[in-house]
Amino acid sequence: MLWPDFRPLWTCIAAPWRHFFCLSRWAPACGWRLDPFYSLVLLEEARAAEDGQDAALDRLGGDMLVNLAPRDFFTEAEVDGKALAFAAVSEATVMARDERVVLHFRLPLAEPQDLAGSTLEYRVFDPSYYVEVVHEADDEGPLAQALSVPDACQASIIVADPDPEKVMAAAQLDVDDSAPQGLGRFFAETGRVSC
Repeated sequence: MLWPDFRPLWTCIAAPWRHFFCLSRWAPACGWRLDPFYSLVLLEEARAAEDGQDAALDRLGGDMLVNLAPRDFFTEAEVDGKALAFAAVSEATVMARDERVVLHFRLPLAEPQDLAGSTLEYRVFDPSYYVEVVHEADDEGPLAQALSVPDACQASIIVADPDPEKVMAAAQLDVDDSAPQGLGRFFAETGRVSC
């Protein structure tokens, strides 16, 4: 997609999604690590499946791909303010790792991008707001290794600072309410890569 392959670029924690992301020359290699509780529920179901855990996780992965594809896997990206389009997901798999469900997949750009002299920004968020996706962090904030890039580039993670009106709008949503489309964007962290 953007530059030669490199390993973990983006790790996100979310409820229920913990997400990590690797950008390669042609496609981000993504991994979503689900939260412990949701993973527990899914793994219990998978272990009880008649055809075994692996087959059940394969079905789960297929369901996730089908459900998330129309929403570009909750991902939006832009280079120098120009929105980027994604192609179909490839190389997807679901596995259990350390009692967590992890979905790995590649989310290719529709057209490869050259980042030399440019800035890439990306956000991962549920457009309906209800699923939180954040970078892997500790008490101090996002971890430095949550966004690693080639030496020729600089990376930063900008923590969301939503307008108080958006926070109030989100707080007023009842369990049965539908959030305004795009509300989640205001609560999303932004990964920034400048080369």
